[in-house]
Amino acid sequence: MTKTAVCVCSGGIDSTVAAAIASQESYELHFFHASYGQRAEAREKDAVEAIAAYLGVNNLKYVELPFFKELGGSSLTDNNRKVPVGAEVNLDAEKVTPSTWVPCRNLVLLAHASAYAEVISAEALFVGFNAEEAQSYPDNEKEFVERYNAVLKKAVASYSVAPTVKAPLVDLFKPAIIRKGIEVKAPLQLTYSCYLGEEKHCGICESCLHRRRGFEEASVDDPTVYKL
Repeated sequence: MTKTAVCVCSGGIDSTVAAAIASQESYELHFFHASYGQRAEAREKDAVEAIAAYLGVNNLKYVELPFFKELGGSSLTDNNRKVPVGAEVNLDAEKVTPSTWVPCRNLVLLAHASAYAEVISAEALFVGFNAEEAQSYPDNEKEFVERYNAVLKKAVASYSVAPTVKAPLVDLFKPAIIRKGIEVKAPLQLTYSCYLGEEKHCGICESCLHRRRGFEEASVDDPTVYKL
């Protein structure tokens, strides 16, 4: 019997490696991508489509969530707020949430993806949550995944079986994630990580700096073209 998984995909390295792991585990993949007014929305969507084509994914679900941009509160969605770059970024700060935090984003995205998973009877939801981002973003922590799975069991119909959120990278930092990506043949060259959303990766925002350091520390050639 075919196993089905919904992969929550941003177009970045982490969600792409998680999707490649799901593919290797013989799941039929359904990609889920949300547009919520993020600066990089257009580039992320292009990356998701390229990654889907590479992995042979024919099922893509796009969701528009304008509420996040209307709400504000994040430099990712509010152009009047500055995205930290260069020396303003501390890659190793623990429990310090930067201005790029989008209020309750992963909770909201998972709720939407869970509804999709219930309708298509998916057994699993794959996400790219990881230990490196958990240092700054609490909704990447293992505890968040465990608690969400517990709630999800009570959030589906009596005739449905709740999917299980799987976060295969939850204990890993970027270098290990990149090495895992090479192992599972994830198309790292197609991923897009920059917070600013320009054609080339800026090279100096938090996400780009994590990406650069990850490739360097993994001793893997970085296929990314950086602006700076």
